[in-house]
Amino acid sequence: MLDFLQSRRIRLLWTALIHIGASANPVSGKELAEKLDCGRRYLESDLQSLAQQGLLESRRGAHGGYVLARSPQRISLHDVLSCLTDDAPVDNGYTCPIQDQIVLPQIMQAQQALAETLRGICLAEALQQASSAHLMHIPASPSDFSI
Repeated sequence: MLDFLQSRRIRLLWTALIHIGASANPVSGKELAEKLDCGRRYLESDLQSLAQQGLLESRRGAHGGYVLARSPQRISLHDVLSCLTDDAPVDNGYTCPIQDQIVLPQIMQAQQALAETLRGICLAEALQQASSAHLMHIPASPSDFSI
């Protein structure tokens, strides 16, 4: 049903964000692709989307790569999915009273509940879990003083 949440694309991108968040230095697209065993071009377009939406910073140069543009506490799975999904217009074709009064409100309720759950899953939690499981060392990060 909601298999897109388990898609390879989402798994790779969330894992890439964990690697970026765990690094004290910028992480290149090439390095991420090697760690994740995927094509660089496959990953790079999604990383650029995250950079365009302000979740990542893309730094150029010999020591360039990607760094988090926000603190890990301020990056949720909802934010990532929002960057990847297009805002295609909803089909506003013919609806009947049952759709208008029952079906659409139920669907909207489900969407709101899912969005709230996804907002509650943040990168900081994923980094903490990776560290606790001894899967990677997470360097201390400066506090986020953004308002």
